[in-house]
Amino acid sequence: MGESDINKYAIDFLTGSWTTSLAFCIILIFLVLFIGKKISENNKELYAKILSIIMIIFFIINHTFLFYLGKWELSKELPIHLCSISGLICCFIIFIPKDKRQFLFEFLFYCGIIGGAQAILTPLVDDYGGYNYFYLQFFFKHAMIIAFPIYLRNNLGMKLTKFSWLKTYIALNILMFILIQINNLLGSNYMYVNYPPAVDNPMVIGEWPTYLYWWELFVLILILIVFLFGKPRKFENAS
Repeated sequence: MGESDINKYAIDFLTGSWTTSLAFCIILIFLVLFIGKKISENNKELYAKILSIIMIIFFIINHTFLFYLGKWELSKELPIHLCSISGLICCFIIFIPKDKRQFLFEFLFYCGIIGGAQAILTPLVDDYGGYNYFYLQFFFKHAMIIAFPIYLRNNLGMKLTKFSWLKTYIALNILMFILIQINNLLGSNYMYVNYPPAVDNPMVIGEWPTYLYWWELFVLILILIVFLFGKPRKFENAS
C-alpha cells in the first residue's frame, strides 16, 4: 500500500457494504435520469444547473471539512484524480457557452462513466476519522459523474462525435504523462499512475509500469464500448 493510500480502505467485492453502496448508486443514477426525463423541456437546462450546484456544494464542503480536520494535503486532495476531474467538469460545463462544451462533454462522457463505474465496483474510500460523510460523498460523486453526462446526452442534445473516442484516449495519455511528473514532484499518486491502487481490481495487473500498459489496453476497450453505446445514429448531426 502506497503512502497516499494510508487513509483509505477498500470495500471488498460482494460484501454487505459493497452491495449496499452499489444499490445506493444505482438508485441515485436512476432517480437523476428519471426526474430529468419527466421535467418539461423548458426546465431541462435549469435541472442540470441545479445538479451542478449540488456538486459544487459537495465539493466545497468536502475540502472545507478536510481543512477543519487538518487532513487536507497537497499530495492527496488536489482534484486531479480522473474522477475528480470529471466531477469538476460536472460542476461547470453547464455554465459555459454551448459551443464550448463539446470536448469537455466527450471527455466527461467517457471518463465519467468508465471511471465512476470502476470506482463504484472496486471502491477505495477515504476514511478520515470514520466520518460517514466521506463515505457518502465518495459514492454520491461517482454516481453523479455517470448520471450527469448521460443526462446531457439524453436531454440537452449533447452528442459524441465520430472520433471522440480517439481524442479522449489521446487526452488521457497526455494527462497521464503530466500527472506522472506532478506525482514525482509531490510524492503523490494522482490517477494511480505512479503505483497501483490498493484494491482488488482485475484491471490492475502487475507492478509499475506493467499495470499501466495493461491499463492502456483496458481503457481503450472500455472507451470503444462506451462509444458504441453512446454514439448518435447519424454523425452528421453531431458537430
